[in-house]
Amino acid sequence: MTDELQKLPLEFKLRLSAAQARVATARLVGDKQALANALKELGNIERRPPFMRETANRTFAEASALYKELEMPLEAAWVVRHIGINHEYAERLTDAEASYDEALDLFRLHATSNSLDYANAVRYPAVIKNRLGKREESARLWEEAHDRYREIGPNGLGEGVAEAAAWLTIFAIEKGDPELAQKWFKRANEASAASADPDTHKFIAEVRQRMTEFGDQRT
Repeated sequence: MTDELQKLPLEFKLRLSAAQARVATARLVGDKQALANALKELGNIERRPPFMRETANRTFAEASALYKELEMPLEAAWVVRHIGINHEYAERLTDAEASYDEALDLFRLHATSNSLDYANAVRYPAVIKNRLGKREESARLWEEAHDRYREIGPNGLGEGVAEAAAWLTIFAIEKGDPELAQKWFKRANEASAASADPDTHKFIAEVRQRMTEFGDQRT
């Protein structure tokens, strides 16, 4: 890993070194919360290069244990979810699912209100369960994610609402349910129109094509 690290941009290496120094200082002082926060920051830097993701997972795991000890479960949930993201990038889907489920369980037990982090904690297991072929579980979670993203801010988070509704459209198409597909696609299209995210527009365009093909098959 040393050779690969040397090839990274200087700016990244300086950020990494500074984060490592903050972790070392927090250890020396013995401040557990400062250490947990510093580890979270360090892990968030380490996870960027693919070859450092296992290192990041070890850093995140230590941060998670400290946050739980400090009775900061939602901070622990954020860290655990990012361990899951690293597993998913590495195609360890069952490990990713376990991390995402743990993160969501922490929100279920301890969150007192909806938030973007809560909505994201629902979204990630929805994605992974779909990838693992667990369509019914995925659909339930996508519907919850859709509702939670609609509650973010005054007008909802368009990208999140559109993605969730689009997946629910796809599931309805797979079931051969045109009315349900139309219901969810209408919501997906409206949310996409309110979004400025090009990736969202691209995904909705792909789902629109599937809707067209679905309609052609029925005529």
